[in-house]
Amino acid sequence: MTTKKKPNAIKIWMAAATTAEQEEMVALAGTTRGCLYQYVSNRKASSERAAAIEEATKQMAKKSKGRLPVVYRTDLSTACSQCHFARKCIGAKADFDLVGGEA
Repeated sequence: MTTKKKPNAIKIWMAAATTAEQEEMVALAGTTRGCLYQYVSNRKASSERAAAIEEATKQMAKKSKGRLPVVYRTDLSTACSQCHFARKCIGAKADFDLVGGEA
């Protein structure tokens, strides 16, 4: 029996975004593109950074009229992926396996 691995949400976002959009998102989230590439490589984010990225990608998704996806904090942070409050706030979107490994 094989298990289906969840797609890397930040990798999908980075591939969909232009360089200018990536720069805008990192400015909104208070991070760097280099840091995002570390998350593409499955490095885990702090809950604070994951929340900032979620909020920034929500803004970018709205601005792009849905072309850019939202990256949820639960996709990036072990702490968030285990938090019942995050599950309650995000709802069905929180039914996930943490990208890149075990929670």
